[in-house]
Amino acid sequence: MMREFKGKKPKIDENAIVDRDALVMGNVVVKKGASIWPHAMLRADEYEIVVEENAVILDKAFIEAPKKVVIGKGSIVSHGAIIHGAEIGENVLIGIGAIVLEVKIGRNSIIGAGAVVTKDVDDDSFVAGVPAKKIRDVGKEDLEMIKRIVAEVEEKKKFLKR
Repeated sequence: MMREFKGKKPKIDENAIVDRDALVMGNVVVKKGASIWPHAMLRADEYEIVVEENAVILDKAFIEAPKKVVIGKGSIVSHGAIIHGAEIGENVLIGIGAIVLEVKIGRNSIIGAGAVVTKDVDDDSFVAGVPAKKIRDVGKEDLEMIKRIVAEVEEKKKFLKR
C-alpha cells in the first residue's frame, strides 16, 4: 500500500516490487530491482528514505526517517529489523531483529541478528551484541553469502503480490 503523507508521495521504479501488504508512506524512493516484502513499513514523514537498486526489505522490517535514510545497493534488511535514521552502505546484511539507530553502516558489513547498533560501523565489519561491537572483519565468503541471499530473493520476488 502506498500512502501520501504531508503532500509527499512514494516514488517506486517500475522494475521494483512492493508487496501489497507492505506500507510505504511519504517521501520514499524505491529504485530499480529493489523489493519490499509483506508487512514491511517504510515511513518518511519528515525526511527521505531511499532504497537503492536491488536492495531487499524483508517481512516486518520497519524503517523510519527522523533524518535521511539510505538503504544501499544490494543490501538486505532482514525480518523484523528496525532502521531509524541510518545510512546503510552497499552489500550490507542487517540481521533478523537488529536495531540500527541514526548511524552509518559501512559497505560490505554484517549486523548480527538482534544487535543494537548505536555507533558507526566501518566498511567490511561484522558487528553483534547489545550494544553492538565489532567481532571480526567480513571476508570473501561472507560477501558471497550476501550476494547469494540477494539472488535467492530475486527468484522469490515473482511470488510477491503487487
